Amino acid sequence: MFLFLDVASPIPEFHLINDKKIIDSIKIINNIDQKLSDLLIPKYYQIDNTHQLSKKLKKLIITIGPGSYTALRVGVSFIAGLSQSMNLPVSVISTETIYNHLSVACKQIGIYFESSNNQKFFLYKKKSKFIHKKIDSQNYILPELVSYVFYNLDLPKFINTKIESKIFSIKMNVLENLHKLEFNKNLIIQPIYISNNSILN
Repeated sequence: MFLFLDVASPIPEFHLINDKKIIDSIKIINNIDQKLSDLLIPKYYQIDNTHQLSKKLKKLIITIGPGSYTALRVGVSFIAGLSQSMNLPVSVISTETIYNHLSVACKQIGIYFESSNNQKFFLYKKKSKFIHKKIDSQNYILPELVSYVFYNLDLPKFINTKIESKIFSIKMNVLENLHKLEFNKNLIIQPIYISNNSILN
């Protein structure tokens, strides 16, 4: 059984995976007034009590961003502690991981990603290097080399009708590519935090 904690998406969730199927999902917060740090452990106990995770859990998966600094820090700390206390391997999911899973033949793709706290990011690849941009307005100019855009929530206004686009789900992306994930014990998990202030990156 795998426990997947997604703290990068707009609504943080636990997903429980068994036999390549999601057998349970639970939202950790339901509105912007709730705090992830207050509800993460109670929600884990809830899913643990329902499914007896202490006996069945084999692997952990965590999203590492980019996203909200606070959500990533809280989620990564929780999964790191769970991994150490239960001696479980961890796989980390970033937008770079998702990019590699979504790559389209003969297309230069980009990923528009909305995270918690209404943060928005754009990822693309240029000369084998991943470029992350934090987007503060709908006036972002799409890089000319990008011809296909994947987005996780709403299609942004800067995507014109000449560009092919398709919605994607982190949950389904992980599920469909479970066999490709790398799991490691004693992993140092480093969240990806992107700021327009280069000093903070």
